[in-house]
Amino acid sequence: MSFLRLLIVGFIVCGVLDILTARVTKKETSSLSHFTVRAPIDFAFLGAIGMGLFIAIMLFAKHESRVIPVWIMIVLSIGLMLPSALLMIAPIKGVWDIIVSNDDITVVKGFIFKRHWKFSSIEYAKAGRGGLKVYINGRKRKAFFLDTMCPSSQNFIERMEKEGKTIIQPM
Repeated sequence: MSFLRLLIVGFIVCGVLDILTARVTKKETSSLSHFTVRAPIDFAFLGAIGMGLFIAIMLFAKHESRVIPVWIMIVLSIGLMLPSALLMIAPIKGVWDIIVSNDDITVVKGFIFKRHWKFSSIEYAKAGRGGLKVYINGRKRKAFFLDTMCPSSQNFIERMEKEGKTIIQPM
């Protein structure tokens, strides 16, 4: 029962945080020198639908006084609850951000991991399914991934074109 209460409270808190984030976040930024690429608020709504479904299944089982087998609980937790929770927190500031400020690029992942690069050090980008893999001078591996579904991702692409950086399109 306490697990169910924890889920409901977490669901409400993430929902409120997502609504506050949606109000604060500017929809479109025309500036090519200062902008932030962040996951769209639509991800949070998809996560809320999945989490609502999971909570409804749990409430139905409790109301009908049925015991859900452990293997079904594990499948539901890994297959429905975990992805829904990750989708719900994705649009919150600091979870997954690419911050461009003049020549500085800061990539933030999971509130903790921050990497800094210079826009002038970008060598090229490879376009693929869903986004761009950005490569920095002197590195063979990609530096970071830019999801083209995110708001302000077009600003990043326009800035690369403006500075003459190549974007390799798939064949």
